[in-house]
Amino acid sequence: MNLTMFLVKYLCTALIAGVLGGLAMEGAMWLIARGGLAKGDMILALGSLLTKSRVNAYRTGLVIHATAAMGFALVYTLLLVTLGYTHLPLSFMTGLGVGALHGVIVSLMLVWVVADRHPLEEFKEADLLVGLSHVAGHVAYGGVVGLVVGLSPLL
Repeated sequence: MNLTMFLVKYLCTALIAGVLGGLAMEGAMWLIARGGLAKGDMILALGSLLTKSRVNAYRTGLVIHATAAMGFALVYTLLLVTLGYTHLPLSFMTGLGVGALHGVIVSLMLVWVVADRHPLEEFKEADLLVGLSHVAGHVAYGGVVGLVVGLSPLL
């Protein structure tokens, strides 16, 4: 396979993985919030960090989250290709592990830094359950990215 064909397959795989992973993450976090285990809307909270209000916050958060999901999928996919874990089940398990690590880092930042400085009162308190919901969302994201990479004809 020549370099151009590999890059096209890599980019397509990563972008599809990012979109599906982002949907899985949002779905997992929505289910946790819907079940009453944790409160909050990640997309609204993310958007309102920039807009400083609820006005256009959801749209802004959605654009940021979708862009980040695709960007991180490029990194996750590159890691899986570099490690040679592009086939199931290793791609899936590695995706779960990287997602868990990513989720722990994001959760710590959220609970210790972001919540204190958030402009909206409803997002100023991020407890352990909110942090754990972010870990679960990132695990779902990583698992889906790993699954897509494992199912794709990258190598």
